[in-house]
Amino acid sequence: MKLVIVGCGAAGATAAQFARKQDRRAEIIILEKGPHPQYSKCALPWVISGELSPEDTIEFSQEWFDKANIDLRLNTEVTDIDFDGKTVHTDEGIETYDALILATGATPFSPVEIEGDAFFLRTLEDAAAIKKRAAPGATAVVVGAGLIGLEAAEALHELDVEVTVIEFLPNLLLNMVDDDVARVVQRGMPEGITFYFDTKVTALTAGSPMQVAVERDGDRETITADFVLVATGNRPNVELAGQHADKAIPVDERCRTDIPDVYAVGDCTRYKDVAGSDVIVGLGSTAVRQAVVAGQNAVGCDATMPPLLNARTTRLFDMEIAAVGPTSKEMPFSPVTGTFTGSTLPDYMAGEKLLVKVLADDSGRLMGAQAVGPGAAQHINRFAVAIQHSLTLEQFTDVETAYAPLVAPVFDASTVACNIAHRRVR
Repeated sequence: MKLVIVGCGAAGATAAQFARKQDRRAEIIILEKGPHPQYSKCALPWVISGELSPEDTIEFSQEWFDKANIDLRLNTEVTDIDFDGKTVHTDEGIETYDALILATGATPFSPVEIEGDAFFLRTLEDAAAIKKRAAPGATAVVVGAGLIGLEAAEALHELDVEVTVIEFLPNLLLNMVDDDVARVVQRGMPEGITFYFDTKVTALTAGSPMQVAVERDGDRETITADFVLVATGNRPNVELAGQHADKAIPVDERCRTDIPDVYAVGDCTRYKDVAGSDVIVGLGSTAVRQAVVAGQNAVGCDATMPPLLNARTTRLFDMEIAAVGPTSKEMPFSPVTGTFTGSTLPDYMAGEKLLVKVLADDSGRLMGAQAVGPGAAQHINRFAVAIQHSLTLEQFTDVETAYAPLVAPVFDASTVACNIAHRRVR
């Protein structure tokens, strides 16, 4: 059995590891065009801030792959794949395969041409280049107020860089939470960061300083900065899949493509979510879960994964934000919602504010949830279990939860939010 994997990011490397766990004798080869073994791209903002070194982000070293008898070939680019002949063509030669896993990832996207001191944040090299420019007192423009843009903005702010964030949408994090929840997050942003919403970047011009041309409400202006970080999303790398992909490579519950003996995982793929929509995978956690399934199946197992929940979380300026399931605008229907802002402790104790919003279909079945405040991620993890097992709002509120004055209230914000939504179910 010979398994070839294209890409050694979190998805490709994890697939190799789980294939090896299932088959100790299989020949496993990973072809990685970059110079590094598996490292955490999610950790790159903290490389910029200096909290982590580049070496800290390496999750599995070359030595680890050697000990696992996995042939990791760095600086090896795949140039073509013959699916009929089951051969992978690289700049170093040709490899045959019995099974193939595509883990080709994604490439940063920019709405305008990149030039001068303008950067993406996708690789260790990107983080090093940004850190080099981020001297105290420098000015930076971050284009995009999604997760990566805001985490990078916080890292730059900690380095005493003057940061301006420009966002095309009317608020921040709108691919993560609804607008009403985003407004709560926005109020928690520090005064030292300037935000432009409903603003389109029309050009980046190299120079000292950089010139960022923007348009808002029909008015045009130019913002200057020492450097620019573009964080406007990624585009799946699907070239090697040819006619078997469109915007991304479609996969089934076993992570199979429509090509015999070929699997795909991670940011290059698309899969059904809990609402039945076809969505492009963009979370590292999802990529790893796909990789566990594909790695096992590529060597003869029969693993499956459920529809995507897209559970996601971050912490920005000491504010925890989390969500699971589609946002309201991503739902294929108008959801029933319930929002409650309560306390992490009973009213007579000095708790902290916690906002929870839930989304359900018109039968009351839970479809999504969003939270802002201490412990937000753990509240969302509870909702993830509930959604995956098709619980209704009423069933969720019936669950007995722990109570103690110093730990939690009798009815926490998640329960109350579900109660509010349940009363609105037709």
